[in-house]
Amino acid sequence: MRAKNQKKNKKNNKKRMVWLTSGLAQAMVLLNGLIITITAFLVFSYFINGMSTEEYKRTSDVTGRALVEGISSLENSIRLVASIIELSESNNRDILVANIRRNISGLGNFDQFIWLYEQSPGVWKYRTISESSSNTVAQAEYRLIPDQRFINRLLRDGLLKSEELRIITDFDGMDYYQEKDEPNTMARSFAFIKMVKENDTKKGVVIGATRAALLFDQNLISEERSVLRITIRDKETERRIFHMTRNAETGKSSDDEKLSQEYGFFVGDSRWDIILEFAKKKNVLLLEKIPYIILFFGLVLTFVGTLFVRNNNKQAQKLAEINRKLEQKNFELQSEISERSRLNEALALAERDNRAIIDAVSDIIFETDIEGTVMFLSAAWQNITGFEVERSRGGNLFSMFHPQDQEKQRDDFEMLIRGQKQAYRSFTRLRISDGTFRAVELAISMIRQDENKNLRVVGAITDVEERRRAERALAEAEKKYRTIVENAAGGLYQLTPEGMYLSANPAMARILGYSSPEEMLRMVKNAGGMVYPDKEVRKSFIETLIAQEQIFGYESQVLRQDDQKIWVRENVRIVKDEQQNVMYFEGSMEDITERKEADIALMEAKIQSDMASRAKSEFIANMSHELRTPLNAIIGFSDILQREVMGPIGQEAYKEYATDINKSGRGLLKIINEILDISKIETGKRDLNESEFVFEEAVRSAIELLDSRLKEKNITLMNHCKNLPRIIGEELSVKQVISNVYSNAIKYTPSGGRITLFTNFDTDGTFRFSITDTGIGMNSEEIKKALSPFGQIDNALDRSSSGVGLGLSLSKAIMDVHDGSMEVLSEKSIGTTVTIIFPQRRIIRNNDEDAQEQIRQDVL
Repeated sequence: MRAKNQKKNKKNNKKRMVWLTSGLAQAMVLLNGLIITITAFLVFSYFINGMSTEEYKRTSDVTGRALVEGISSLENSIRLVASIIELSESNNRDILVANIRRNISGLGNFDQFIWLYEQSPGVWKYRTISESSSNTVAQAEYRLIPDQRFINRLLRDGLLKSEELRIITDFDGMDYYQEKDEPNTMARSFAFIKMVKENDTKKGVVIGATRAALLFDQNLISEERSVLRITIRDKETERRIFHMTRNAETGKSSDDEKLSQEYGFFVGDSRWDIILEFAKKKNVLLLEKIPYIILFFGLVLTFVGTLFVRNNNKQAQKLAEINRKLEQKNFELQSEISERSRLNEALALAERDNRAIIDAVSDIIFETDIEGTVMFLSAAWQNITGFEVERSRGGNLFSMFHPQDQEKQRDDFEMLIRGQKQAYRSFTRLRISDGTFRAVELAISMIRQDENKNLRVVGAITDVEERRRAERALAEAEKKYRTIVENAAGGLYQLTPEGMYLSANPAMARILGYSSPEEMLRMVKNAGGMVYPDKEVRKSFIETLIAQEQIFGYESQVLRQDDQKIWVRENVRIVKDEQQNVMYFEGSMEDITERKEADIALMEAKIQSDMASRAKSEFIANMSHELRTPLNAIIGFSDILQREVMGPIGQEAYKEYATDINKSGRGLLKIINEILDISKIETGKRDLNESEFVFEEAVRSAIELLDSRLKEKNITLMNHCKNLPRIIGEELSVKQVISNVYSNAIKYTPSGGRITLFTNFDTDGTFRFSITDTGIGMNSEEIKKALSPFGQIDNALDRSSSGVGLGLSLSKAIMDVHDGSMEVLSEKSIGTTVTIIFPQRRIIRNNDEDAQEQIRQDVL
């Protein structure tokens, strides 16, 4: 009985042990299965959620960074324009605006950019610096209209007094309107306002009107289809600046399938919030279900494992299936791990490519920690400074700056770290390897977190040494130009077509009787009436100037401040803009009153002199006519007495007296005829009786006529004249010219002297006939005297044959009538050469028979 009970107890104990073992095994299987399943669920959920979160964080960061960088670019542009205007020393706003347009590249991010300035107390003017004409973004509905109501609004709100960068979203017309249909985009224009000030003197304000569509690339929204909604709003006024919604995507996504991200940042003096909402991508949704699938399979496997313990045979088959499925999942997991490794390699390659791109940039790209320790430097560091990148990495950035700049740069850097300052730019000096410093522009652009959540500051350094040198050279040139203008002896000015002076130098003010250019610019409202009194003459001048674009040496009368008229000489040109519109006239003015009055007096004196000369010539001509009548009678009666026509004269002395009377009368008649010829030539009444004659015969006639005098003084004649042409002219007067010159040569040549005749043709075809003697010669004063009417040179050689001094002057006048000339070359005690010159059209050369008739017709 006891053995049976023991056996029964042993069996029961065995059953209990089997049950305990089976229960423990089931419990262990269940517990292990739950632990493994939950662990796998948590691990996969963590990794998958991390991947999806990283994906949306990247998209959020890209979108947010684009918006923040766009805002920072706008702020930098408007601050840079304000700084340029404040630092500019030029008063020419057109040149200043042109420099801003040329040097500021960020103006295209504004729909409008204007400069509003107070030209005089209470009078505000503006200049449009830029206007957007983008074809990729819809045109803004809002336009700045800087009228009086707009200016009153600025004054009322104190926007013209604050030195901070202000942002305005509630100007009249800044409505909230729809920009696009798909995606549905609503936007509001807003404006930056920055006061321009120099040495406590207001230069006005610069105002840039823009909108969110210009802050970032619109393709960013089009390509990122996961971005459902973007909202930008002003935190203080709760006014929306920008809102984008994808209507088609919103209706298909539940709240569980959406993610949102919110940013806050300062824009000018306001704080804006950016709210981003994303829709989960289909692949991400599918990937997020994998942990639940694993959880489901883990529970199933746990339940199967538990049943396997209870039913070994049934569980063996199920366990094999489960193992197969587990192996499949492990294979998929291994494949995913391999894919992840491949992505990591691609990421490393992309990082190398990005580094190559960064190193190719000419500016230095750097990254520091919040203490200023350099963590990263691009290759441009060594190109600019000469220091190796590895040597400089780990050092303090600010220690490389000029000692005078280090404290300021540290303060700005620390303010950025504390959030008291946005991204900024500043000029400083950077140490280079030779110990000197180069001018650079330091740009601190952003603060980011690295993979260890440490703050990093990213920035760039631009070498502006050459630009600074150019700016200094430009400033020096402007200073020199200003000095030249202010110290110029002549007046310089700029005048609008409406008659308003834009600028003037001190000389201009003095010419018009003003104490300073400022007084002149203030008092002269319209030069058309206040400076140029004759409006019709001024109107005609402006029309001529517009047609010719420039006029030199224009002389006119102007009014001084004291109403005194003066004569001035002006050089004026037109200055046009790029559209060829007339902007203003630029010119110089010279006071020529004294010279003009002297010219007028000289002209009046000349008129009086011409009148007196004409009266003298007419008087001499009349007197000569009156003298010739009795002189002809004297010559006629003396000739009768000389030839004894009326019978013999008793006394021989009377016959000699008659001969002397006849000779003297004929000499006097010759003088009177010469006086008449000169008078006719001077009064323009001398007409030529032209014909074609042989010049050689005219020369031979003069030689034969004076041969007796030549032999009497034993003078040698050397005639080198060859190939003498035929002349078209008045033969008698030409013979008279040759005789006068030849006679003077004989008269002033001593006994035993020599006279030479020679001819030649110039390259232009003119004919020259020269008579050279070895006489007493003349100096320059005596030549002038000999060529003047009644001018005589003292001649101790031949007093008996001296005349009244009309020979050379008459000869010169006759050659002038023939369109020729007469040259006299002489040297004292050596001799004289007189040359008579005939123009080519009066010459018929012996070897030019074909052209003779045509030349004869041209002359006659």
